[in-house]
Amino acid sequence: MAKAIRTNPSETSRATLKELAVRGVLSSSMVGMRALIRAATDEIDDQGFDLWHLHRDRPPNFQAGFAECRAWVSYNGGRAKLEATTGARRWNNPAYTPGSGFPENELASRLVNRPGTKAAFGIPLDGVLCGDAILVRDIRRHWNLTQQNAEQGEVEFFNEMLSTPRTLIQGWNGCPPQIFFHEEPIEDDLIFMKLRFS
Repeated sequence: MAKAIRTNPSETSRATLKELAVRGVLSSSMVGMRALIRAATDEIDDQGFDLWHLHRDRPPNFQAGFAECRAWVSYNGGRAKLEATTGARRWNNPAYTPGSGFPENELASRLVNRPGTKAAFGIPLDGVLCGDAILVRDIRRHWNLTQQNAEQGEVEFFNEMLSTPRTLIQGWNGCPPQIFFHEEPIEDDLIFMKLRFS
C-alpha cells in the first residue's frame, strides 16, 4: 500500500485549482517540514512548516559572522535541505572565533559528508559543522490565498468559514494577511473561494 502524501492531493480538484490560480485567488509554493538538529543532543526538534512568516528567528549560531553551509542531503530515504554553520568566522572579525562556543553537530556533519550530497555550498574542508542546524524535509506544493484588494478583516472572516487544515498568517509591513493551507483545499472550500473571490 502506498504511503499517503501529507498534502492530500485530489485529481477532481485539478481544474478548479488551476482556474483559481489563473484568476489570482490562489498561489502555490514549495514548502517543507522544518526541524532543528540540536548540536548538544543530536535530537531532531520538529518546528512545523518551513515558512519564513512562522520562523523569523534563526538559531544563535546563524549570525552574520559565521560561515554557512547549504546542501541537499539524503535523509530517511528521501532528499532534505540542510543549512548549518561551520564555526569558522567570515572576514577577519575578532568577535567571532572558530567554534565560538557552539558544539560540533555530529548528525549534521554525518549527513553533509555522506555520498550523494548535492548542490553543496560552504562545506568546510574538515567536514565539521557546529551549532544547531536546520533540516527541511518532505517538500511539497502548498496553496495560499492572498487577496491584495480585500477589505480589512475580510480574509480573517473568510478563514473562519473554511474546513481545510490551514494557518492564518497576519499581514505586516503593508502586506495583506494570507491563508496557508496545510493540505490541498477540499472541494467545498474551493467552490466557496470561487464564489467569493472570482
